[in-house]
Amino acid sequence: MAGHAAIPGRSRRPVRPSEPESTEPTGSGDGSDVRRHRGIVPVILGVVYGIYASFLARDAGPITGWNVGFGVLCAVVVAALCFLLGRTGGALIPLVRAAAYGALFGVALGFLHSLAGNSILDSVIVGGAAGAGLGAAAFYVFYTRE
Repeated sequence: MAGHAAIPGRSRRPVRPSEPESTEPTGSGDGSDVRRHRGIVPVILGVVYGIYASFLARDAGPITGWNVGFGVLCAVVVAALCFLLGRTGGALIPLVRAAAYGALFGVALGFLHSLAGNSILDSVIVGGAAGAGLGAAAFYVFYTRE
């Protein structure tokens, strides 16, 4: 009977002395690192959205207090909605979570499209199409990974 080519416990790689393993923990172990950085992505999205919304509302005019206030208001609303959706998304079934992400994206994009001076019907069509596309993509990702 022929022997098997792979012999357990043997390899062709040269044996190196193993480094002593560190007994110090790499983190606190309670997930505080994740909790500490949980709000960074919504804040960045909100800031970028607010800057772009204030830029569109300015319409090539001078920067005024109204533009800055409008941008800050848009940034706070978008960041709060993104943070809320990120916090409660795990409790939702994949279909509802994907629809929520798609609705948030579609409404946000449609609002920016309307700020650019386009008609409401055009903004609804663009926002609805983009929201439906992102919702379908999010559903695929959520459904295949759970």
